[in-house]
Order: sequence, then C-alpha cells, then structure tokens
Amino acid sequence: MLGAVCTELGVPASWIFAFLVSFGAYAILSDRQTTPPTRLMQPAQVVIAMVCVAPLVELDGATVAGYVTPTVLALVVTLAVCAAAAFLLHRSGAASAVSALLATLAGGASGMTVLAAELKEDVRFVVLTQYLRLSLVVLTLPVFVHVFAGGGDAGAGTDAGATGAADSAAWWSPELRPVLGALVVWGLVWLLVRLTRRVVKLPVPYLLLSMLLTWAAGVAGVPDEWLRPEGLLLVFAYAVIGVQAGGTLTKSALRQFSHSLPLILAAVASMIIGAIVAALLIAHFSDVPLLDAYLATVPGGIYAVLAFAHEAGSEPIVTVVQVMRTLAMLVIGAYLPTIIGWWGRRRHA
Repeated sequence: MLGAVCTELGVPASWIFAFLVSFGAYAILSDRQTTPPTRLMQPAQVVIAMVCVAPLVELDGATVAGYVTPTVLALVVTLAVCAAAAFLLHRSGAASAVSALLATLAGGASGMTVLAAELKEDVRFVVLTQYLRLSLVVLTLPVFVHVFAGGGDAGAGTDAGATGAADSAAWWSPELRPVLGALVVWGLVWLLVRLTRRVVKLPVPYLLLSMLLTWAAGVAGVPDEWLRPEGLLLVFAYAVIGVQAGGTLTKSALRQFSHSLPLILAAVASMIIGAIVAALLIAHFSDVPLLDAYLATVPGGIYAVLAFAHEAGSEPIVTVVQVMRTLAMLVIGAYLPTIIGWWGRRRHA
C-alpha cells in the first residue's frame, strides 16, 4: 500500500509514483521487463485522456489564443534539443542519422519504435534510447513537481489544484457514473479504431480519440460527473501507467548498449535541461506558472505527465502542448528519411 502511504505524506501524484518506483526497482533488480497488457493499457489511456481534457471544455477563444505562443516555443525548443542530441549520437558513431533522430524525438516512444521498424532502422538502439529517456524523465518528475511547485507563482496553480483534489472523491471511492462514462468512451473509441484502421493509422488513438469524444460530450452538455474519472477508477489508471513507465528499463538492456550508454545519458540529460530552459522562458514571457510550463515541455512520458498534471491541478495548457508536440513529432518522424535525404542533396549541391 505504498500508494496510500504516499497519499498521506502528500507526495505529488502519489499512486503513479508508487507503482512507477515499485516496478522500476523490480525491472532493474530482476532484469525482467514488465509491460501491462493491451486490455489494461487501453482503458487506462481513456481514463487519463478524460481526466485531462475535461477542463478544455470551459476554455474560451482568448484563452486558447494565449496558448499559441507557449505551444510554438515548446515545439521549437523540443525539436532543437532533440536534433542536437541526435547529432551528438550520430557523430559519435552510435547510430545512423535517422536512427539517432528516431531515438531522441520526444513524441511517443512506442510510435518511434514502430517507425524505426517500418523504416528499417536500428530498432534496438531506438527502443533503448527512447525508453531510457522515458524512464529518466518520468522518474525525475516527482522531484521537479516538488521543486517547481514550491516557488513563487508556480505554487498558485498547484494550491488551487490541491484544493480541488481535496473536494473530489477519496481514492477508495467506487464512483459509478465516471466508470460508466469511461466505458462508453472506451467502447466508442474501440469501434472507431476498428472501423478506420485500414484507412488511417492515428498515433496513440485511445488517447487522442478519447480526448476528442470527451470534449465533444462536454460541449454537448453531458454532466461533468460522467466525464471526470475519480476514486478507484483513477487509481487503476495511475497504477497501469505507473507500471508501464517504470517497468521498461532492465539490466540487460543497459548492458547491451553499455558502450553507448554515456552518450545516451548525456543526450537525455540535455533534453531535460532544454525542457527546463523552455519552461523558464515560457513562465517568464507569459502568465503560465513554472510548474505547468515544465509539465508542458517535459520531453516524453505523455501519459505519466498528464497524470501528474491532473494531480498537481495544472492548467489545460499542459494537455494542449503535450498533445500538439506528440502529433508534430510523429509526423516529423514519419518523414525523416525524406527530410534527411533532401538536406543531404542540398548540402552537396
């Protein structure tokens, strides 16, 4: 019951943190990767999507327009840092240019590994780098949430979120209406994916389509209590995401690429530092709290980041920026060979 203890101690995102740490330690010590089955990951993604998109229903045009600059800045900085990290890995001889970029693009680790296989690149290198990045980013999230929520303006949004969390159902509460709402959304998304899978392959469909359906339902007037998961349902989602994020890194994976590990760690560290710089710039030039700015720009682990953002009472900008960045990076990743080929021809012209 580490999650309950962490909740009582006030640890940020206590349940996801508890499962992340527990299964992270198990994966490393036992040298066995733990991956939740698809039948659990899909509903967990639906719940996280519903929780994070519910506040977007109340946004007006002026607020959305105010998110444009932070979103563009986050995308530019993230892409620049990812490109710099990829250049470091490629120049050192660790991987080809395309593999290095696929390994460092922060836009859905699972999506990048699929792209690596389709493009006939070094899948093992991409998998190790992506999931090492994911593990390090998510494992450091509680630290940065605590640090950035503790100072100045950043605390305002978190305090408000904490108050809201206190007014919501306790973690053990078996609320029925959000469970039924989540089942309906999951069923509709499953049906949409089945009907359209031969026409279009949408990245992270159970996250993006759930967000779209929840937003549409909220705009249509569906009561909030049906669209905002809480209690045991939310604990279930946090548990699954915590296991997925924490159980990926094993000793064998680290040993396999031990010669490249220092470079990979340096690349991941540069990405985290770049996210901090971007967050400081966004917080300085806008009204976005520092904590929200960091959660919006953190390079990877979108499910865990959105869960932490909900627990911290963050503004909707976190969801907006994370989703837009994921889509942008997946599109860029799909066209990497074309982009690199064009750049090479231009240099030798």
